[in-house]
Order: sequence, then structure tokens, then C-alpha cells
Amino acid sequence: MFESLPTEKKEVRLNLKLSTLQFYLLLALFSLMFTSIWSYNAFLKIEQENDRIITEAIPISNAASQLFPLLLDQELTVRSYLLDQNDQTFQQFKNTNAELKETIVRLKMLDQRHPILKQLLADEAIPLILRTDGFYEQQIQWIQSNQIDRATLKRYSGMDYVNQFRPINAKINQDIDKIIQEATDRSKQASASAKWVIVIVVSVAVLLLLAFLQTFRLERSQQALIHRSLHDALTAIPNRRAFDEHLEASFTAARERQTDVGLILIDVDEFKLYNDTYGHLKGDWCLQKVAGTLKKQAGEFGHVSRYGGEEFAVILTEHIEQITYVAERIRSEILRMKIEHKAYDPLCQLSVSIGLAVVHPTETLTEGDLIVLADQALYRAKSSGRNRISSHEAS
Repeated sequence: MFESLPTEKKEVRLNLKLSTLQFYLLLALFSLMFTSIWSYNAFLKIEQENDRIITEAIPISNAASQLFPLLLDQELTVRSYLLDQNDQTFQQFKNTNAELKETIVRLKMLDQRHPILKQLLADEAIPLILRTDGFYEQQIQWIQSNQIDRATLKRYSGMDYVNQFRPINAKINQDIDKIIQEATDRSKQASASAKWVIVIVVSVAVLLLLAFLQTFRLERSQQALIHRSLHDALTAIPNRRAFDEHLEASFTAARERQTDVGLILIDVDEFKLYNDTYGHLKGDWCLQKVAGTLKKQAGEFGHVSRYGGEEFAVILTEHIEQITYVAERIRSEILRMKIEHKAYDPLCQLSVSIGLAVVHPTETLTEGDLIVLADQALYRAKSSGRNRISSHEAS
């Protein structure tokens, strides 16, 4: 019995060593599993935040940023309708009004994650828009009942509503920027968490490689998101949001340098008729061809963007003296493409109407004023026969 005791102790010590080894193996295994799950969750959170930017922040931004331009478009069309009592102008007003109401419906569906914007819309923006609608309905009623004098007395009152909306629009844009910034910050925080995971598992070569590749892919995804939010999906040129940001920056720089800013607005003539004749797929192709021509003919001079629908814009901060030359290059090149438009009589091929304006920005002269001048010039070009250029220069 006494001789067998040392053997039993030896076996116990051996078992203890095996248990310790197993413990460390299990610890390493659990650590690997924990860090792998942590890594996966961190990357998953980044993708979720990026998806939230695409599905929530960008659509909210695009919808809310349309309110002020649509109000301005309404004002211009009602004032134009007062001047010409044209059915086409009235239809343009109805289309703009319907688009404005659709935008409001989309924005009313905002959930409670955006309380500031929701309250801004409910307390300030929507009530003012409804009052504006009432004013325009009265103007339309007077015009259609041939009470032109009464409507003329009120023809500038619509701008009072537009001007009342400017500070509201500024607050909306501030909250939109805050929503996008918060979404971006959450994505960056998730990215930072993922990088800490990489530091923790740096000793595991395979996991380190996978983490690096995943981080690289997500960084490219974030860059693609930024590009997507500022570019039109159909034509691949900058979109309306990019136009607004660039125009605002151009005005700021021009005020500092005491220089001019030019704007060219381009509208595809009878585009609805083109769509009705050839179908929407052909219409999309047509817009892509026009966008490509704009980049080629105007890209070296200014910032080209899709303004909305079949309208495009070029902002010039340099080569202002060549603005008419640039506009003519665009108009001529569209004709040289010889895109058939057989329902557009008598030209029977695609053309564009162009309005341009040049201003010297001051503290009181805003981006909206430049847009109004260029839009008025565009309207003159369209109403005087299309396929032509009309300009409005202001000092």
C-alpha cells in the first residue's frame, strides 16, 4: 500500500497538468469565439448604419430639401399663369402642387426618431404651406373667373409666403444635416469599435486578415454612400442636393472675392411628349445622352448637375464672360446629336431651351434670386418658340 502511494500522486500531478493545458486551450478557443462574434457584430452594425443612411437619412434629406424649391416653382408658375392664362402653365402648377403634397405626405410618415424635424414640419412648415395653397387657389380662381385686376394686385404676395418659408427651410436644412451627421457618426463609432477588435485579435493572423479586408470593404462602401447621396442615379452627374450645396458655396466665395456667379438652366423641349411617344426607357436613355453632352460641353467651365426631371443646370464661377458661348455650345451639340423626336413639330428632333443669368452676390441677393432670374429667362426661351437661349443679367 505504501509503495503504491507515490505512483498515485504522480498520476494526480499528470492529470493536473493535462487539465491546465485543456483550460488554456479552452480559454483560447472561447477568446477566439468571443472576438470573432464581437468582430462580426461590429461589422454588422456598420452595415446597418450604412443601410440606415441609404434607406432613411438620404430619403428624408431629399424629400425635405424639395419643399422650398417646390414652393418657389409654384410662385413662378402662378405668376406666369397670371400673365399668359396658358393651360400648359396651369398644368405645370397642378403638377408642382401635387408633387409638393406628395412630399408632405412622405415627410408626415417620419417616426419619432426625428422629433425636431417632425415638430418643424407639423408646427411651422406644413401650416405655412397650407396657407400658401389657399392663397394660390384664390389667385387661380380669380384668374379663371377673369378677375385679372384683383389677381394682379396680389401677384407679388406669394413671395411673402416664400420669404416666410426661408428661415423655416434653413432650420429644416440644419436638422437634415444633423440627421445625416448623426448617422455618419454612428457609422464611424461602429468602425472604431471594429478597429479595436482588430487590435485585440492581431495575434490571430487569419482573423486579422479578414478584419482588414472587411474594414477596407466598409470604407469603400462609405465612400460610395457619399458619392451616391450627391449624384443622380440615372445620369451619374451631381444631383439637386449637390447643386444646392455647390451654389451656396459659390455665393459665399463670390461674396468674399467680390466676383460674379452665373447659372445656366437647361430644359429638354417637349420631353413629356417624347416619353409619351417613345416610352420611359427611351426617355431615360435620352436624359443620359443629354447629361453626357453637358459634361462634355460645359464640364470644363462649370459645375454640371441634374436640377430635376428633364431640367439640368450649370453653375459658373469662372469664365463668366463665356456663359453665352457655353450655352450655345450646349444647344448646338444637342441638335448635332440628331435624336429623333417625330412628334415635336416642326423640328422633329430633340432640342433644348436655355435660360441664363449672372449676378454679383451681396448680403441681400441670395441663391434663390439667381435661380428665379435664370428660371424666368428659361421660361422666356420656351414661350418664344423653344430651341433658343434667353438671358437675364443683373448687377
